Amino acid sequence: MKVLICYFSGTGNTKKVVDAFREQFEKNSCEVTLHCVEKPLEEDLHSFDLVGIAYPVHAFNAPPIIVNFVKSLPKVDNGKRLFIINTSGEPLKLNNISSIKIRKILKKKGFVLHNEYHYCMPYNMIFRHSDSMAYKMWTTASQLIPIDCKEIVSQKDVKLGRVFLGGFLAYVFRIEHWGGRFNGKKYKVNKNCIHCAKCVRDCPTHNIKIEDGHFVFGKNCIMCMRCSFMCPKNAIKIGWFNGWKVNGPYNFNNPNGTEQAKHKNFCKRSYKKYFARSEKKIAENSATA
Repeated sequence: MKVLICYFSGTGNTKKVVDAFREQFEKNSCEVTLHCVEKPLEEDLHSFDLVGIAYPVHAFNAPPIIVNFVKSLPKVDNGKRLFIINTSGEPLKLNNISSIKIRKILKKKGFVLHNEYHYCMPYNMIFRHSDSMAYKMWTTASQLIPIDCKEIVSQKDVKLGRVFLGGFLAYVFRIEHWGGRFNGKKYKVNKNCIHCAKCVRDCPTHNIKIEDGHFVFGKNCIMCMRCSFMCPKNAIKIGWFNGWKVNGPYNFNNPNGTEQAKHKNFCKRSYKKYFARSEKKIAENSATA
């Protein structure tokens, strides 16, 4: 089976999940091609048996770069098997609406969705998860992915639950697409900046430029947070949302037990349900393996 996974990853969480899927598909004797949607697609879709779309959830929607990518895809033979992977920092059921728009686009192009999965991975804005929570999130995802990959390969349909008024809610939250462009123009660099230009090189929409020695942020920001999260000097202010800025990579290795979580009550019930549901699926799979 030939598998194509088209993905966008702002700060690396979704890419980490996609790499784990690639490993599992290959263990299931599949030939896997990964494609980052920041570049034009050169592969022929008709040569793949299975196509996946992977992205981080932005305000309960797929980010604009993913929406534009799926719009650019050619039509395929009716029935092309499709799976969707998305990641977010919280396990709210509202995340289930994130693919509504791209599902409609892909359906018109001949794709048929058979599987969709959501994984909790640590925030790159709003607040910083503790390293112990990041470790727990990744450990859970890495145990689920082999199970979910087998479901895809064995053609077992698994989809996320529906949300009442989901289409309307997704439409309302999509204001972030416009708001991100507007807020992105308010990004600035502070005195910590060393002019390494990493943000310029890494921006997925080429929204950052240096003109006359000054950093200029344009109107094409999608608020992926790659520039501020990855800045080696924590030098980028993210406009109206600077109080939500998170800087620097997470430690996904097993941390020491002395760390105190600053936001331990945030979505507490939702996290409890997510981890309990995940542990149950992992245990059931272990029992039948």
